[in-house]
Amino acid sequence: MSEEQNRSKSEKEEKEEKDRGEREWDKGEQWSGGDALGPVVWGLIVILAGLAMAAVNFGIYPWLTWENVWAFIFVGAGVLFLLEVILRILLPAYRRPIRGRLILAFVALAVGLGWLVGFELTWPFIIIAVGLAIIIGVFVRPRS
Repeated sequence: MSEEQNRSKSEKEEKEEKDRGEREWDKGEQWSGGDALGPVVWGLIVILAGLAMAAVNFGIYPWLTWENVWAFIFVGAGVLFLLEVILRILLPAYRRPIRGRLILAFVALAVGLGWLVGFELTWPFIIIAVGLAIIIGVFVRPRS
């Protein structure tokens, strides 16, 4: 084989390898929603949970105990999910459907607040919030 044929063959192999890598990357993007915002929010929720549990262990906040730590974690998760929804609405680069995340935010907030103030007060609000999320999801669509 000539040197030119070897070079052409190696360039072709490199291109095929690059294409395979890009296809693998595309699969990851489809799985994660296509951007880093969702995984960042989930990472922040895990960090929040770890910090809250560490605060209980070290007695940093006397009002934060093992009996109510999950309530604060759920409220924090709900706030982070709402922040993600707001960012997805405001920033065109991160526009994606928000209905599911909005429902998740309302449910997390209601569960957390239910542990703090009582579920008999928060369950009606969960139902109302899910209905609102469905309606909002119809009117706020991602723009292509």
